[in-house]
Amino acid sequence: MSEWTQKWTPERTQPPDTIRPGRPTWIEVDRSALVDNVRAIRRRLAPGCRLMAVVKANAYGHGAVGVAETVLAAGADRLAVATLAEAVELRQASIGVPIQVLGYTPGRQMAEAVRRRVTVTVFDLETVQALSAAAREAAQTAQVHVKVNTGMNRLGLPPQAMAEFLTMLHDFAAVRVEGIFTHFATSDVDRDFARVQFARFAALLDQLAQAGLRPPLAHAANSAAMLTLPETHLDMVRCGIALYGLDPDVEGAPLPPEFRPALSWKAQVAQVSFLQPGDGVSYGREFIATAPMTVAVIPVGYADGFPRRPFTWGSVLIHGEPAPLLGRVCMDQCVVDVTAIAASTPVRQGDEVVLIGRQGERELAAAEVGRRLGTINYDVVSRILGRVPRLFVNGCHEQRS
Repeated sequence: MSEWTQKWTPERTQPPDTIRPGRPTWIEVDRSALVDNVRAIRRRLAPGCRLMAVVKANAYGHGAVGVAETVLAAGADRLAVATLAEAVELRQASIGVPIQVLGYTPGRQMAEAVRRRVTVTVFDLETVQALSAAAREAAQTAQVHVKVNTGMNRLGLPPQAMAEFLTMLHDFAAVRVEGIFTHFATSDVDRDFARVQFARFAALLDQLAQAGLRPPLAHAANSAAMLTLPETHLDMVRCGIALYGLDPDVEGAPLPPEFRPALSWKAQVAQVSFLQPGDGVSYGREFIATAPMTVAVIPVGYADGFPRRPFTWGSVLIHGEPAPLLGRVCMDQCVVDVTAIAASTPVRQGDEVVLIGRQGERELAAAEVGRRLGTINYDVVSRILGRVPRLFVNGCHEQRS
C-alpha cells in the first residue's frame, strides 16, 4: 500500500510525486505483503521442506520479475512457470535459481530449455528423447520432473505406468530425474478427493522407493493443500495464489488473517463532464440519462483486462465511494457515474480511482470483482494485461516493471 493511500483524505486525491506510472492506470504491488505472505507459508512448513513459488501468467498478473526477486529474497527456494517463454524472461533478468516449467514443452524448444538451465516437466518418451538429444548436443545434463495423473486427468502418466517410465529414463544419461509430482483437482473445495489423490501418490512413492526409483523431490501440495493438508507437504510445496494474499477459495480454503493481498489496481480520472436528460453514454448509447448527471471518464478498457461483456466490473471507487459503470466499456476507456459522490466532494481530473484495493474505509477486493464477473480472483488479476504498468511499492518507494 502506498504512503498516499495510507494517508488518504477526500481533500487529497492525486498521487504523490513518487508514483509516476507510464500511464494514468497502474498496478501497485506491495513488496512487504509478498514478504509477509512468504513468511506465513514458511511457518507452516516442516524444516527442510522447500517452497516453490509459482510465478506463471506474469505472477498471476502481479509482474513476474519483480515478484520473483521479492519472494526469493523472502525465503522461496525456486520458481515455477507455465511456459518456457516465462522461464526465459526470468533468466534474462539474471534470476539463477531452479525454474520448472509445469506445463508441456514442445520438442523444438528443448535446446533453449537446456541452454537456459530450465527444468522440464515430462510425461512421455518423445519429450525425453528430444530433451536428451539437446542436452547431449550441449554437453550438459538436463533436469526433469515427471508428472503423475492421480485424478486431475489433465497432464501426466497414471501411477501404474510410472515405474516402467522411470526405468526407461535411466537409459538417458543426459537426463536427470530430479522430481516427481502430481496436482490436486479439489484441494480447495473437496479435501476428501484430494486425500484420495494423495493416497494414490503416496502409494506410488512407496513402490518407487522399494524399487530404488523414487526421485529426490516429490511434491503435491498447492496453496490450498499447503493450508489445509499438511500431510501432503512432502519434500516441497508449490504455492501460487497464497503468495499474492488471495484466497484459494473464499469458503473452502480462505487464507488466515496474516496473509495480505499484494495487488492494487488504480487509475486517474481523465475528465469530468455533465449530462442532461436524453444524453447517451459510449458506443451504442446503451445508457441514456433520465436526469442531470455528473460522469467521469476513466482511462481503462477491455484492452487492459477490464471486461466489456457479458459481465462488467460494476463499479469502482472514487473518494472512497462506489462509482457505477455507465454504458459500454471501450477498448481504452470507460465512464462512471459520480453524481452522488460529487454532491458532497468535487470530482476532478487526476483524482485517484481504485479498481482493486482499498480507498478510505472501503475495499474492492479481487474476490468481489470475481463474483460480479462470474469468475474467481485468480482470473481477475491474471487477465490484467501487460500494458498496465506494474509498480513495486514499499512505503513511498517504487520500482517499475
